[in-house]
Amino acid sequence: MAWREVIVELHQGHRASMPLTWICLLLLSADGPVCRAWMITTAPPPRRSIQSREHTGHHRRGGGERHDQRWYRRTSRSHTAASAFDNAAAIDDDVSSPIAVMPPMPFRDEASFVVAGEIIPPGATTATTTTATATMPLRQSPSSSNPLLSPPRYIPNPYGWLRDETRTNVTVLDHLHAENKYTEHMTSHLVELREDLYREFLSSIQETDYTTPALKTTTTATEGGIGGYWYYTRFEEGESYPRYCRAPRSSSVDDLYPPPVNAGWDVIITNPNNNETRLGPLLTDEEVYLDVPSLARDKKYLATGAIAISPNQKHVAYTLDERGGETCQLYVRDIESSKVRTLMRYHSNNDDRNDDDDDATAEGDDDLNTPLDAPQECDGSVVWNDVGDALFYVTMDAAHRPYRLYRRRVFDFDGHWIDARDDRVDGDELLMEEEDETFNIRISKSFDGRYLLVRSSSKESSEVHYLDLRPELASSQGGTSPAKNDLVCIAKRRPKVLYRVTHCQGFWLVQTNVGGLPNLSLKACRVGEEYLETWKDVVRYDADAPVPVFDGGHERSLDGVTVFNPSFEGGTSPSPLPLSYGVVTGREDGMPRVWILEFSDEKRQSSNDFSPLTVGQMTRLEFDEDAYDVGIGGNRDPSLPYVVICYDSLITPPSHIAVPLHRPSDLGARRILKAKDVPGYNKDSYACERTTVTSRDGKAIPVSLVYHRDVLKKRNDGPVPTHLYGYGSYGASIEASFRSTRLPLLNRKVVYVLAHVRGGGELGRPWYDEAKYLTKKNSFNDFVDVARWLAGDATDDGLNTNPVESSVGRGITTPRKLSCEGRSAGGLLVGASLNQHPELFRAAILGVPFVDVACTMVDATIPLTSLEWEEWGNPNEEKFFDYILSYSPINNIKNGAEYPACLITGGLNDPRVQVRVTCSVLHQYWEPAKYSAELRHRTCDKSGPILLKMEMDSGS
Repeated sequence: MAWREVIVELHQGHRASMPLTWICLLLLSADGPVCRAWMITTAPPPRRSIQSREHTGHHRRGGGERHDQRWYRRTSRSHTAASAFDNAAAIDDDVSSPIAVMPPMPFRDEASFVVAGEIIPPGATTATTTTATATMPLRQSPSSSNPLLSPPRYIPNPYGWLRDETRTNVTVLDHLHAENKYTEHMTSHLVELREDLYREFLSSIQETDYTTPALKTTTTATEGGIGGYWYYTRFEEGESYPRYCRAPRSSSVDDLYPPPVNAGWDVIITNPNNNETRLGPLLTDEEVYLDVPSLARDKKYLATGAIAISPNQKHVAYTLDERGGETCQLYVRDIESSKVRTLMRYHSNNDDRNDDDDDATAEGDDDLNTPLDAPQECDGSVVWNDVGDALFYVTMDAAHRPYRLYRRRVFDFDGHWIDARDDRVDGDELLMEEEDETFNIRISKSFDGRYLLVRSSSKESSEVHYLDLRPELASSQGGTSPAKNDLVCIAKRRPKVLYRVTHCQGFWLVQTNVGGLPNLSLKACRVGEEYLETWKDVVRYDADAPVPVFDGGHERSLDGVTVFNPSFEGGTSPSPLPLSYGVVTGREDGMPRVWILEFSDEKRQSSNDFSPLTVGQMTRLEFDEDAYDVGIGGNRDPSLPYVVICYDSLITPPSHIAVPLHRPSDLGARRILKAKDVPGYNKDSYACERTTVTSRDGKAIPVSLVYHRDVLKKRNDGPVPTHLYGYGSYGASIEASFRSTRLPLLNRKVVYVLAHVRGGGELGRPWYDEAKYLTKKNSFNDFVDVARWLAGDATDDGLNTNPVESSVGRGITTPRKLSCEGRSAGGLLVGASLNQHPELFRAAILGVPFVDVACTMVDATIPLTSLEWEEWGNPNEEKFFDYILSYSPINNIKNGAEYPACLITGGLNDPRVQVRVTCSVLHQYWEPAKYSAELRHRTCDKSGPILLKMEMDSGS
C-alpha cells in the first residue's frame, strides 16, 4: 500500500487495517507463544479511534496474561447463525476482566453446492452455454472449443448463504459486524502498540507535500512564445484527499524546466476577508482547478477516477465514485468561473439506450428503472475531443464490464453548455459496443492528442480502433484519413495475438506478440495502411546490418512506448528539433528498464522485412544501484526536450529526474526535479539485496530483501523475524520500490522479503505464462520454496542450493519467526501456500483475497468473471475443473491441521479488487467471510486465531 493511501485510510478512521497488519507482524519478534495471547486477553476492547491520543484502560504491549483455555471451534454439529451473534454479544465494551470468547461460527449448510458445467434451462432440450439469457448465465466464452462438464459437477458451498448481492440482509450484516467486533476484541490488548505505529507512520510521512510540476504548453515557437500552465497536485496535513492545482507559465521565461517553488509554500495562511485558511502558493498565481477535499466533505466515501483538462485548458472533466462500487459519475468544471455541471442521462427518443427492447433491463446502463434525470454513470474514464466541446466516455453492463463507447457534445458553437434534458438535443452517439463478454474496452488519447484510441481486449487477445481527432492534418503528413466520425480498426482480433499502438509522426508503433513471440516486439506501419501484413520490425543499423530493437525474444521485454516530438531546445531560445524520440519501458535481467530511441530519417527506404521508420540511436538509462524501480513520470507535453522519469529502490526514496532526450547517457545533464523527503530517514541504516532461490523444478526465482543493517550484527544471535510478500498473477511485477510504511518493521529488525514468483512479469511474458491455466501451481510452489529457503536446511531438503551470495537470506529465520502476506490474487497465493505447508508460517495476512476460485469462476453473474477465464481457465469446462478445484484455497484446507494465525481483510462494497491498469481480480466480500469460517471449521484446536476485518462502508 502506498504511503498516501495509508494517510487516507488513517484519516478516514480505518483504525484496524494498516496498524493491525503491522501489529500482527511485529508480534513475531516477541518472545513466547504470542499467538496464544491473541486468543485470550485481559484487556477491554478499545473505546475510541486510533487518532485519539488519550490513554485508557490497562493495556500492555506484547499481549495480555496467558490463561489455560482452549481455542474452541465447532465441527461436530451445525448451528444457527444466531448462536454466533449471541456469542459475539458477549464481547461487551464494558468488559474489564479476563474473558475467553469464541469466534463467530456461522451456520454451515452441508447441502449447498455450486453447479459447474452444462445446465439445461427448464423447458429446454439443450444447454445454453455461450450466450447469457435472463434465466441462464454465460457458461463459457463464445470462442472456446472446450467441452463443458456433462453431466455437471457439484462444488460444496456450505457458506453460500453469506453471499448477498444487495448487501442488506440483516443476518449477513450481523455476522460481519460480529467478526469485526471479535477481531477488535482479540487485539484490544495492543492499543499502545497500535498508537505507537500510528505515530511512526506519520513521522515517516511528509503529509504536506506536492508532486513535480509538469508543463502543458498552449502555443508553439511560430506563434511567438511558449505559454501554458504548470500542473501539479498538493497534499495538506490532516486532509484525506489532494488538491489539483496549476500556475501559468510566464512567456518571458525561456527555461522549460519547473521553476523553484515559492518560500512559505508549506505554511498555512489566513484570508483576512473570510478567515479561510490554506497553504501558501507553491508557484506564483496558483489556482486550484479541482478541490477534492471540498468534494469529499460530508461524504462517507469518495474516489476520483479520471481527471482530464480540455485542449484549450479552460475546463476540467472528472469522474467520481461516491459509493465505493467503482461506478462513476461525470462532471465538467469551468476553471475560471468555478461552475460545475453534472452530465445527466439523456431522455431523447433518439437515444438507443432507452429503446423498449427485451435486453434493456439486463444491461447496467440500460436499466429502464433508472430515473431519466439521474446522472450519467460510466466506468471512470473520460477523454476530450480535439476542440474541447465533446467528451468520450464508456459505460458498463450489469457484470461491471466496460463495453459501450459514447460521444457526448457538451458545448455548442458559442461555448454554451448543452443540457441533456433539452428535448431539442439528440442523445449521445454510440460509437462502439463490445458484444463479446470476455472482452472489455478502454479509451485513451494519443500523447500528441491526435487520435482517440479504443482498445478492446481480453487477457490473451486484443484489437485497437482509432478516431482521427484532427483529420485536416492527414494530407500534410502524406497519409489518408477516414470520415471524421468513423472508428478505424488497426487489425482485427486474432486468438492469442495481443497488440497496442503509439502514434509517431504518421506511423503506428505497434507493440505485439504476433507470430507467437514470448514477449512483445516493436513494429511499425503507416497510418491508413494498418492491416497486420504491413507491420514491419523497427530496426537500428549496426555496421549497416539491420537489427530489430525489440524482437520479442526472451532476453528483453517491452511494456510501452511514449513518443516525444521536441519543438524546443529548452535553452535561451526555442528552436525546432528535427527528430522524434521514443521512450520505451520494459524489462531486462529481471529489472525494469527505460530506453531512449532516437528515430532517424536516414534509412526510411522501403523494405519487405523492415519498417521505413528506423532507430538511429538506442540508449538504456543506467543507475548506480543493482536493484531498483524506474518508470515514466508525469509528462504532459510531447513537445518538450526532456522526459521525466521516476526512480526509487528498496532503500532510496522516490525522485523525479528530467533526462534530456538528445543526451540521455550524459549523467551530468540530468536534473533531479524533486526528491521525496522522508522525515527522520537515514538511508545508510538500511541495506537491500537481490538474489535467486532455486525452485523444486530448477527455476531460479528472483528474491529481493530489505532490512536494517543491525540485522547483520544479530545474525549469529538466532533466527530473525522475517516477512515474505508475494503476488504472482496477471503478469504483474512486484518492483523493488521504496515504501515508508515498511520502516516500522525494518526498525524492529524484521527482514522484509519480496518473492518474484512465476505468474508475475518480472522476467517477461514467459514468466507469466509458466503459472497460469494448468500451470498455476508453479506460483504456489515458488512461494513455498522461497519460504523454505528462508527457514533454512530444516525445511528445504537441500533443494535450494544457491550460488548467489547473500548477507541475509538462507536460514535467516525459522517457521516460528516467519510470516507471509498477499493481497487480492496474492491472497490466493498465500492461501494455497498455507494448504501446502501450514507449518511453515507463524502468521499470514490475506488482504481482500481471491480464495474461492472454483465457485467464483463458475459463476459469470459475478462482475468480470468471464473476463477472468483467460487467466485461470473456466471450471465449467472439463479441461480446467479438476485442476482449479485442486488448488482453490477454500476447497483444500487440511482437516485437523495446525494453521498459523491469519488476518483476513475484505470490503463490503468491493465489486472487485483492482490492481490498477495491470489487472483486475474478481472479489466480493463473501469470499473472505466464507474462507474465515471454513478455516475455523477445518483446522485443529492448536491453530492460531483466524481474524476477519471487514470494511463495512466501502472497498477495503
